[in-house]
Amino acid sequence: MPEEPLDRCDGCACGPAACELPSRLTVDSLDCPGGGSSVSVDAGDGWDGTCAALPSPVAPEELASIVYDPPALSPCAPSETPEPPLVAARFVRVCAGDTAHEPPGFTACMQASSDGTCWDGHTRHEFFEELIDHRACAPCECGPPAGGTCIAELLLYGDGACKDRVGAALSAGLGETPCAGIRSSLPLSAVRASLVEAAPGACSPNVPAVIGTLERREPHVVCSFPET
Repeated sequence: MPEEPLDRCDGCACGPAACELPSRLTVDSLDCPGGGSSVSVDAGDGWDGTCAALPSPVAPEELASIVYDPPALSPCAPSETPEPPLVAARFVRVCAGDTAHEPPGFTACMQASSDGTCWDGHTRHEFFEELIDHRACAPCECGPPAGGTCIAELLLYGDGACKDRVGAALSAGLGETPCAGIRSSLPLSAVRASLVEAAPGACSPNVPAVIGTLERREPHVVCSFPET
């Protein structure tokens, strides 16, 4: 007789949560913490840190402080959806035989009564003519990323080709939004960034539930003889 199906699937896993560069910075005309006229600069989603020229350079008189958004951990990629757990089953074979010469490993049985009951001392066994598996596993999912170490470094340039440096490098770690004062005789014309530390984080995988049911058809009941 088939065992009761498990209600959970196994095998989900999550890939690493990689460090991602931020792409946005804010330039302010006043020293930190700012509060003057400001200009937001966005290098675009998926920026790889290569030299990015600003659409319009920021004039030196408008350049007193700068805030660089922190790096972030990317979502973890889940593994492929697993298959439902296997269902153990026993099979019965009807044949003409002699209980005195039953093969090893076989249990001699007889047909149950019309109402499906067995006589006293006999053990009832229920089998199914067909077992149709309608089950599937819910998709694998990953929880939010955690851990890891990501430190991004931002470099500022007075020309669009990232050759003339402006000020010192600005670093930001996970969850940090530092503000740095800056003075320059050159306009802010381009930025470049890199990850100076990149230790990926991790995510916890879910344990997907089984969706659907096992369909049992044509039950048959037999009764095994008492052990002697």
